[in-house]
Amino acid sequence: MMSVIDILGEQEETLGTAEDLREEIIVESLQEELSGSLVKIEFETSMGLCRGYYHSGELGHEEVNMEEASMEILKALFPACNGVFVHQANRDWVEISLAEHISGFPEYKLYNRVVSGGAA
Repeated sequence: MMSVIDILGEQEETLGTAEDLREEIIVESLQEELSGSLVKIEFETSMGLCRGYYHSGELGHEEVNMEEASMEILKALFPACNGVFVHQANRDWVEISLAEHISGFPEYKLYNRVVSGGAA
């Protein structure tokens, strides 16, 4: 005797309903950066969470305006720190700019990104 496998029931759980999928897509498109969008970011360092913001530009590699407390954390970690930039190749990362030249810059993966409306 063959056993019946309930494929449909399991599929429904994994795929979710059309409603769920529609919501996910809307959330994704809201997070898209347009030129001029204000983007608030956070990233985790060994000494705590750093926060800042930047305005999206056409060219990428935008400078991030860090909160004062966050800049202090970065200066404690990297005394030569003179700024934070959105990574040129991968926008999910930030690059810590250093005054001294070493091979490569320290990088952090973004922990959180919130995009606000762009300038029309």
